[in-house]
Amino acid sequence: MANINTIKPSYVSKPFIVAAVIVLFTGSFIGAVWMMTIFNIGVPQWFGQLFQQHKILQIDGFLTLLIMGVGYMIVPRFRNVSLPFVKYAYLSFFIVLASLIIEIVTLLQTSIFADKISFTLIVITTLRVSGIVIFVTIIFLTLKIRPKRLRVSDYFIALSVVTLLIMNIFELSQMSGIVYSKEDTAAPRITAAGDSLTHIELWLLFPIVMIFGIEYKTLPSFLGFIRPRSIIGLSSFILTLSCVIIGFLSMMFETQIPALQSIFNIIFFTSVITFTLSIYAFCGFDNSEIIRLIKGEKKIRYNLTVLHVKISFFLLLLGIFISILFGISYGQDRETYRFALYDLAVHTIAIGFIGTTISLYLPLMLPPITGKTIQFTNLNRIPLLLIVSSLGLRAVGDIIIAQGNSVSNLVSQSTSLPTMKILSISLGLSSWFVVIAMIVFVITLHRSMK
Repeated sequence: MANINTIKPSYVSKPFIVAAVIVLFTGSFIGAVWMMTIFNIGVPQWFGQLFQQHKILQIDGFLTLLIMGVGYMIVPRFRNVSLPFVKYAYLSFFIVLASLIIEIVTLLQTSIFADKISFTLIVITTLRVSGIVIFVTIIFLTLKIRPKRLRVSDYFIALSVVTLLIMNIFELSQMSGIVYSKEDTAAPRITAAGDSLTHIELWLLFPIVMIFGIEYKTLPSFLGFIRPRSIIGLSSFILTLSCVIIGFLSMMFETQIPALQSIFNIIFFTSVITFTLSIYAFCGFDNSEIIRLIKGEKKIRYNLTVLHVKISFFLLLLGIFISILFGISYGQDRETYRFALYDLAVHTIAIGFIGTTISLYLPLMLPPITGKTIQFTNLNRIPLLLIVSSLGLRAVGDIIIAQGNSVSNLVSQSTSLPTMKILSISLGLSSWFVVIAMIVFVITLHRSMK
């Protein structure tokens, strides 16, 4: 591994990371409360209007800001050059953050913006697109500097930022069809076109593909193998590119060609399989000698990296498999069953893969941002355990949802059974495990800094 003590701090990324973490906590808090209402745990009625902010905060806020911050830091470092146009990078931060804040205020104050909400959201999205255009331009100008090796990593990174830009442009093009409702959004519904599973998966693809680009470049040094399998890695990129194209076609022709959603997920699944083979995620590389030779903090760091990689990719594949089941269920008149698959697929991918990978890489990326080294300890396993526990409880809850016509009816019919009451409360509180995991992560991270 590179000696992080010799790395010059990259201060440009700091505001992106800080803002992303704040937004993540806010979005996760709202999501956790939303999960409580699904399992009939009462919350103040006024809180219902915040539920629509969950997706906005997590995608337009956390993931967008995080990937921009990581991109500004990691792409120049892969080439050992300084980031060009630093002032424009800061400008992109203020533009994207301002668009997020204005969007949230607009949706919360619908009584004020009721007559012009569509126009306001178009202006907001245009503002966000302009910030992302600056980001994409700077990244591509940096990518023009050819690296010494592992060019496939650049292909993934380029695809990631292009996907982010196109998704925002696509969303802007759909603004004329916005229909806003003030109704309580706590009930499980998936009828909005903008919230189709393929649409959400495409939003999640840009951080996933960025992760692929970073892991393809860094895991050889982190895990000790010489280089990834280049042919398989290139095949994975081609499949991922095909996946993105099919995904956009699916969004445009979902009702006319329902099979596109299943084709999208099958290609997605195959691209992940090939990528794991290229980086030896599950097998193909004997690291027993490395484990035998390293000691202390280095061994803890190495074992945690291996554990995170295996668990994160397993959960990603599981989430895509659930998405395939969702596609197969198209046309079935079982709304709660489809909601359960939808909910579990989205959160298994988002929390299970993206969240787990970020919890591994953020401590590795913070030293060049903060100028401080971070020591890994066995306490770093706790957030991973909490995330897996949360997803396990969520899976149980979604299975229960899939069995009945109504979560509320299922719970109310079982009020005479204390065990079912306890189960309902446990499942409703499962998302708080993720919030607790983030708190523990921040605490352990702070204590590990030197």
